[in-house]
Amino acid sequence: MENESTMSTNSVGRSSERNRGCRRISKETIDFNKELLFGEIGALIGIQFVDFISLFFSISISLIPHLIILGAIIGGSLFWISARIYYKSKEGNYSEKKLITDVEYFAPASAILTFTFYYPALFFSTKYFLIHHRHLEFSSIVSQTIAFLLFVIAINIYRYVLFKVFRKKI
Repeated sequence: MENESTMSTNSVGRSSERNRGCRRISKETIDFNKELLFGEIGALIGIQFVDFISLFFSISISLIPHLIILGAIIGGSLFWISARIYYKSKEGNYSEKKLITDVEYFAPASAILTFTFYYPALFFSTKYFLIHHRHLEFSSIVSQTIAFLLFVIAINIYRYVLFKVFRKKI
């Protein structure tokens, strides 16, 4: 009998130890990643707009990856800022001052990570898929997916370090 009660306590104890090791994802983190995803949708729209335009004009295949980067910058920025304002307004936490502070912390890191990971991955994978597969839509969508996954991982690591080291949330 004693062994059974000890076993159940031990298994419960181990179970609760495992649960303490699991971290719950905060609503702020989920909303932050939704904003990134919405920004990426904007980038996808910007990229597809460039794809669409390139169908009507005789654009060199070597120029298309550069134009795709421009479309991603414009579309992604517009959609991200819109999502940021929306989620902060929805929570009742929106203020222009807070938005400016968030952008001050987010924009430099985002720009560095974007130019370090996102755009090189987008550029080189688009170029690779265009050369090997010659399907413009396929190339841009797959390339953007790869680039976005690298960016999300990097920006969430930055956000975590920013909070742990400086106690600053974005």
